[in-house]
Amino acid sequence: MRTIAVVNQKGGCGKTITAINLSAFLAKQQRNVLLIDMDPQGHATLGLQTDPVQPGATISEVLLRESSGGSPGLQDVRCAIFPGLDLVPADIVLSALSDRLSNVPGREYRLAEALTDVRDTYHYVIVDCPPNVGLLTFNALMACSEAIIPLDPSFFSLHGIGKLMETLDLLARRADHAIESRALITLYTGRAVFVREIVEDIRKHLPGRVFDTLVRFSVKLAEAASHGLPIVEYCRRCAGYEDYRMVTEEILRQEERWPVLTSNRAFSEKFGAFNPDQVAAPVPSAPVSTSGGVLFTLEAPEARHVQLAGDFNSWEPEGNEMEFGNGVWRTIISLAPGRYRYRFIVDGDWRADPLNPKVERSPYGDYDSVIDLG
Repeated sequence: MRTIAVVNQKGGCGKTITAINLSAFLAKQQRNVLLIDMDPQGHATLGLQTDPVQPGATISEVLLRESSGGSPGLQDVRCAIFPGLDLVPADIVLSALSDRLSNVPGREYRLAEALTDVRDTYHYVIVDCPPNVGLLTFNALMACSEAIIPLDPSFFSLHGIGKLMETLDLLARRADHAIESRALITLYTGRAVFVREIVEDIRKHLPGRVFDTLVRFSVKLAEAASHGLPIVEYCRRCAGYEDYRMVTEEILRQEERWPVLTSNRAFSEKFGAFNPDQVAAPVPSAPVSTSGGVLFTLEAPEARHVQLAGDFNSWEPEGNEMEFGNGVWRTIISLAPGRYRYRFIVDGDWRADPLNPKVERSPYGDYDSVIDLG
């Protein structure tokens, strides 16, 4: 069972959105997932439940249970969201946990102890932490072996991640509990030079500890949460869907390093790294270099005709049609090293690449996608 804390003491960085959507995408990939809401604000609970009625039992009852037993465990308070995804809800009562456990030995291990009851039930446990470093966050970190740190590309995030890394190092030294952490850049626009410089600084200071995927700003993610739905259940034709699908693929690629059930490994070998519809298909991404040239892909299953135009072909769509298969349009072009601008033409509509965060304003006021080939 992989246990992942989604943590950042800074609010407004997409932490809960990441916990919700990562959990949902993993469940769609035939993993049994338990999402635990450890935030007294209960935002993960609100983001997955359309019923405004307060939940009956929450994580508070589990963490406050007596050692003698008789109080509920995680299996007693969880609620099913859809097949493969369960939620342990939270409410404002959770904010009193620190005071009520102030004199209780081992209070920071309460969640870790509770997870032992469901260890054979789930492949993944995702914990949405509160936006501070206190007893609730320490409970989550002591129960998890991995941490995802969502970061919006801002000056304050650069400062905040340093403090969080100090906290993780403290756990490793004093509690002998090492956590493998990776930063996930969220709310990315890419249009301002400052934003791109912040991303470069994050990658420079955390080499090998940053997700390749940049989660772009997408209003659809907030819309989905307001309807009590993850993006995979709300809108499949938006940047939020594409980006969290790619984040999930990166998580799944690490399964050889983390124990999961054998049946899941067999499933991955049969169906590929990631595909919500369980159909073998090319995975769309930003352009990638291959032995045959640069591969361009676009997921547009409802399109009738897709072309690729750029400064490498004089922006001429005609004769540059892309091939369609399994919901994905693709083409390979031989390109010399250099910098290129391009766009997709979908049924006559010119579009930037939704999976490529590098864009530049065109002479016509919109944006072209950009690739740099070394």
